[in-house]
Amino acid sequence: LVSFEEDRIHGVLSTYAGSGFKVAYLSEDEQTELRDEVMVPYFLSEEVGDGLLGAMQVIDDEVTADATASLDTYRQLNAVVGIPGATLILLATFGTAIFQWRRHGDDPDLVDSPSVLMAGPPADMTPPLATVLREGRATGNALRTVLVQLAGSGLIRFRNLDRAKEVKRDDDPDPETDPAIDLPDPPLDQSAPQGPLGEAYRELVVRGGSSRTLSRESLWGVNEGLDPIKRQLEQEAVRLGWLTRLPTPVIRKWVFAGAGEVILGGLSIFLGFSIPMSGLTLVGIALIAGGLVTMAFGGQMSKRTPNGAYVDAMLKAYRRTLEKTLAQAHSMAEVVTDPTIRVLADTPDKAVVWGVALGLHREVGEVLARELADPQTRAAAQASGSYYPMYLGSAASSSDGSGAGSGSLFSGSGIPDVGGMISTLGSIGSAPASSSSGGGFGGGGGGGGGGGSSGF
Repeated sequence: LVSFEEDRIHGVLSTYAGSGFKVAYLSEDEQTELRDEVMVPYFLSEEVGDGLLGAMQVIDDEVTADATASLDTYRQLNAVVGIPGATLILLATFGTAIFQWRRHGDDPDLVDSPSVLMAGPPADMTPPLATVLREGRATGNALRTVLVQLAGSGLIRFRNLDRAKEVKRDDDPDPETDPAIDLPDPPLDQSAPQGPLGEAYRELVVRGGSSRTLSRESLWGVNEGLDPIKRQLEQEAVRLGWLTRLPTPVIRKWVFAGAGEVILGGLSIFLGFSIPMSGLTLVGIALIAGGLVTMAFGGQMSKRTPNGAYVDAMLKAYRRTLEKTLAQAHSMAEVVTDPTIRVLADTPDKAVVWGVALGLHREVGEVLARELADPQTRAAAQASGSYYPMYLGSAASSSDGSGAGSGSLFSGSGIPDVGGMISTLGSIGSAPASSSSGGGFGGGGGGGGGGGSSGF
């Protein structure tokens, strides 16, 4: 490209070569030499035609058969890498993920139906183990259930549970409003908990120290301290013959493998734009897609045994029954009158724990709210001994029941949101965020053909 000034002698001369031409025939340095040593001298001598012919001769000399063959070879290699290569990678990653899921995550076929009932509680079944069997591994819900079971047994009590998600790490300590866990003296007529539940209780006692209270830093480390309980629960599920193997190590292995594929895919795309080589870009896209599929299947690499699948079906049936009973009941005492519910939960405390274990904490909270909000139900409950899980906090009370639904600066209602309180148990043992946080972003670019300009 030539752009002359008004004198028709001086101006700017530009050349450009595509990425393949630049690599195979004429690099940017060689283009600069072509402009400055061949074309510009002719242009300054007002011999533009000779300058263009000289440039064409230089280019013709550079475009050799060997260079063309080399360029064709690289183009063919790029095509092979891009189309068959990317396709094979996609099939390999997809196929491996599905094959491994069939080995480690595909449960035995068992038809689930509302007609399936729990004839009797399985041996050694506990609420935390139920969460492991239902979810396929021990998660934060298992630890939440452990804490609620310990609280229902009178071994721990929560304070200011509804503040767990509001307190920031850099807030000033306030013993009156900060969330905390108290460890009262255990009931004399109650034996010490065993198994994972006992391990969790002993961990809390150690963290509570002489004050038998977990607050601030000691409370924020609870989830990390109780993390080994997850493995113990999974080991117990394997020992009972409900799971084929420990699920978390297998899940972690394949999720990490999928993440590795995504990282390799990103690197391949980066190289594809940097070289540039479009085939590597296609390979990168295939690796990222395969990695995402591997991660998705990896998260499901938990396999129940035939017996475990049967027990899981019974738990689903029990959950359906408990959910319907909670929807119709006006008090927790009414819930445990159902013979089917009493199979696993024969007291209101146990019904609350099983509700949490089966993901029905919101429904449990609604029953308790109805009991506290309805004057007639509350009066009848008080006459027979009202139930409220005091370990979650104190229940709202009123002499005549007025104001139960009115709001204030402190909360929207005097009736405790038990379901919300239980939901916060997943965060009460983790360090909260600070009052402020920041972030940023960046960007980059790629490459391709190239050339340059010369003045004359």
